[in-house]
Amino acid sequence: MRNKTYSKDGDGLRKLRELLNDNKVLLMATNLKKIPFSVCPMSLQEMDVQGDLWFFAHRNSDHFKDIEKDNRVQLLLANEKGQQYLSMYGNATHIVDREKKQALWSPMLGAWFDGIDDPNSVLLNVNLESAYYWDMIENKWAALHRLQGSLAGQEGPELGEKGHIDLQNH
Repeated sequence: MRNKTYSKDGDGLRKLRELLNDNKVLLMATNLKKIPFSVCPMSLQEMDVQGDLWFFAHRNSDHFKDIEKDNRVQLLLANEKGQQYLSMYGNATHIVDREKKQALWSPMLGAWFDGIDDPNSVLLNVNLESAYYWDMIENKWAALHRLQGSLAGQEGPELGEKGHIDLQNH
């Protein structure tokens, strides 16, 4: 597996967008000092041009309260079908912005909220600092075949890429 490091100013945001493109549900971990930390599935609404991630959250939810005390979050993605895995770290902020809510609102959010004006709905903005990813090029069968070949002493094609994405401005 090839190791690669990206920076925010380089291709880091492009790689992150590529990994998030078909993956809209992430696990958000809060209260990172607690063992086990709290985890909640969150639906990604947008990755903006700066690389910030946007989510809707309930004002009375545990993760909302956790972020009020400690805004550090870990976001996790496991896409078994696409063989893509991602761990992102950053800081979450509660945002009250009606225009942004309107821009990100979709009818599917009605399953969790009483419309766009629900007083319990709030936006979470996550400013990412770093990410680590695994992006498998080959499917499971090809990887198994490569593993069998390597056990027999043969070289096979590259399995994929893993690496770090530094998202801080330097």
